[in-house]
Amino acid sequence: MAFLRILLLCFLFTSNAFADWYILIPKKRPVRKQIPKNVPIPKLKGEKIQPKPYSIEINKILAPDFSIPVKNRKISKEEFNGNNIIVVFVDSLFSPFTEALASKVEKLNLKRTKFIIISVNDSDFAFVETFKKLLHIKKTIVSADSYVFKQFKSKIKEISVPSMLIIDKYGFIRYFSPHIEGENTEKLVLELNELLKSLNKEKKG
Repeated sequence: MAFLRILLLCFLFTSNAFADWYILIPKKRPVRKQIPKNVPIPKLKGEKIQPKPYSIEINKILAPDFSIPVKNRKISKEEFNGNNIIVVFVDSLFSPFTEALASKVEKLNLKRTKFIIISVNDSDFAFVETFKKLLHIKKTIVSADSYVFKQFKSKIKEISVPSMLIIDKYGFIRYFSPHIEGENTEKLVLELNELLKSLNKEKKG
């Protein structure tokens, strides 16, 4: 089923996709065999055998330990544990694309998902509250911090501005679009919904 879901996603996002999505699917950890009950375990003679360390997989990209400045404090990555996170990096808050995207996402009922818009223009931070008030933003986290973008850039060098990443509930970057183009935000939101559904349907490893 997982393989069929991957094929479906590849078909959806290569035919009429609004953004060029890169899919990162981590491999499952090897299943540890249970020791049979009532079976004596022989003692090792001589030097103890050290277990081999678990190898880190290349396609598992852990999101950086970021913290997002808001009005009176900073929100750390740990506060989002157990939720999928959508991070969008934009050039400016007051642009037709950013305003349209924020308005559409605010109306969505995204379960177990946090949506974050970050402007890489640090001077935009002074206008964050004005932006939220004018667009009636309450659920979406909005901020301006170029350093957070640099943190993600160190993990995925391909991303530019504007770009979008989806982090799963375990803290791994699972999907990213290195450069979002165009003004069709409705299509982008539809793509996001499909990607989030694929994450939520995954069985616990």
